[in-house]
Amino acid sequence: MTLNEIISHCNESIGDCDYIIFTDDQLRLMTAKQAQVLKATFGDRYLMQLPKNEIKFFEWLKIADEPVWNDLWKESTDPPYTVSLAFLQDLCGANFGGAFLICELRNTDNYYFAPSMFIDKESSDFMAAVKDRFVSRQKLSPAQALALEASIAPIDIWHFAYKYGFHIGAAKNAVRELVEDRILLHVTDADHLTQYFDVH
Repeated sequence: MTLNEIISHCNESIGDCDYIIFTDDQLRLMTAKQAQVLKATFGDRYLMQLPKNEIKFFEWLKIADEPVWNDLWKESTDPPYTVSLAFLQDLCGANFGGAFLICELRNTDNYYFAPSMFIDKESSDFMAAVKDRFVSRQKLSPAQALALEASIAPIDIWHFAYKYGFHIGAAKNAVRELVEDRILLHVTDADHLTQYFDVH
């Protein structure tokens, strides 16, 4: 798939609906360099629709935690599930199948966690034990599973709950356990969270 082919597709999509819809194959095969060019070419004027897997997730979220869905989408004047092309690199190529992470809620608490949010001294022994359990294929508790996920890459509890089939309440209890045990920081305010993720 050449860059010119992708640009042609983008122009066709914009002509049809005024935003860009990528197919799964296009996202899977897209290189980081191609994504950068598309962002530079279209990013100031057009939005992209989230991939199908993320639309399916947000449809689940609408039922599982409607206040959070409302915080993200209810007041939006943009077409449904469209975001800035700044997020394209997070969703294509090696990152295909990745998530549009929830980390900028304004009316409800954020539950976003990243490797930099572990409390080093207190978490080291805990994480060593969790990784040993994982390697030896032992069952992990929700708190252990969340800690493992957050130690590898950023995650929010809604994507975590969706992935593991947990109830949102169980995911929040896992956070409470990790915070009380001084394993993980929980920063609920979006403005304070910016130091833990790249601002697009």
